[in-house]
Amino acid sequence: MTEDGLAADALAAAIAVGEARRREVAAMLSDRQVDLPLRYWRQAAHFTTPAADAAMARKAVEGGTAPVARMLGRFELTAADLAEALDLPTGAVEARLSAPVRAPLVMLDGEDAIAPGEAVAQRATAVAVDTLVSADWATGTRSPSLRFYRPPGLAIDTSVRDLYTLLWRLRERTEDVAAFPLDGIVMPKVGHPEEVDLVNDLLDRAEERLGLVPGRLRVAYLVESGWAATQLPELVRRSESRLAALIFGIADFSADLGLPAIGTDHPLAVWARAELVATAGAAGVPAIDGMTLAYPVADPALDAAANRRRWLARMRLVYDDAVAARDLGMTGKWVGHPAQLFAVLLAFEVGQTDASLRAEAAKLEAYEAALRAEQGATMIDGVMSDRATDRHARVLLRRATAAGRFDPRRAHALGLITDSELAETTA
Repeated sequence: MTEDGLAADALAAAIAVGEARRREVAAMLSDRQVDLPLRYWRQAAHFTTPAADAAMARKAVEGGTAPVARMLGRFELTAADLAEALDLPTGAVEARLSAPVRAPLVMLDGEDAIAPGEAVAQRATAVAVDTLVSADWATGTRSPSLRFYRPPGLAIDTSVRDLYTLLWRLRERTEDVAAFPLDGIVMPKVGHPEEVDLVNDLLDRAEERLGLVPGRLRVAYLVESGWAATQLPELVRRSESRLAALIFGIADFSADLGLPAIGTDHPLAVWARAELVATAGAAGVPAIDGMTLAYPVADPALDAAANRRRWLARMRLVYDDAVAARDLGMTGKWVGHPAQLFAVLLAFEVGQTDASLRAEAAKLEAYEAALRAEQGATMIDGVMSDRATDRHARVLLRRATAAGRFDPRRAHALGLITDSELAETTA
């Protein structure tokens, strides 16, 4: 054999060994990126409501932003007043007031939002089951609200009991297992990988006993401790395919670290939120910011004029918090009041205008044309464009499609969503 033949054989053998090793590593790392169904990207706002209060829970699910118009009337304010406070065009506020929307996700809270005590815990479970089963969740529409429940943390003795009781009672009231009325749970107070393993095991066992599809129940983890913040990558790796989101819990985080105040401007809170965004992005799930604790509600000690100023100032506060979260890279934010829901949805909506989405779609088409011309990189509107910029546009447009901001038929034509996702978003 010639030297050229020997060299070719050696090269082929080296490539084969290297390629086998590459496939091995790729298989090992494959579960670190979550294959998140499109509907779970509808998380611009998590509306949290106490599970023990049936009336409040129903309002959170069925009312959405509808009460805001009435609030403006009570405070003797107009859409123009609110628009001026938020530094937005009046038309943007009027459009949202004229077309109320549901919360993208409603979380029935069986942990911090309910008073301690066995009687309250039992009532919370019963109310949560009834709300999840019989409330109007806009099922069958293009964008039904996601249904989540927060059980007590694993350090609480009733954690497993409350979670399992809810799941078993839901199954008893669900004839069609495919229509099981729970999209996932929000797991609080998790700081260690072993606790994530426990959650996986609990849900595996529940799904098997209840006849649910394995992996049907997703989990959003609350990052609200020093341990959780410092172990985020390992927590995510252990969460496997169940992960639905990472949420920053500012109040418990501040308490855990003994920070002087509850606020996202503390350097440690800034660091933790950045870590959360980076880790969620690496895993392929939404990053959700914590709640603005100052609600836009009246103070009985103030006169009408002062309460108007107070309401507008608090609307501006939650709006600014949402804009800051959005610009940091977060996908959504927790809210606990219809007016907060209104402001947060506005903040995320104006960050992605129709014009900007059209421009992103045009970039995809221009890059496809460049590839057909065998150009790996090209100039689009004077900007260098390549695989990385194309990927960025695809991520933005896929998320916009999930949120109802981009035409799903156009998204399907651009290869952003699958056939089944198209059917889901055009139902």
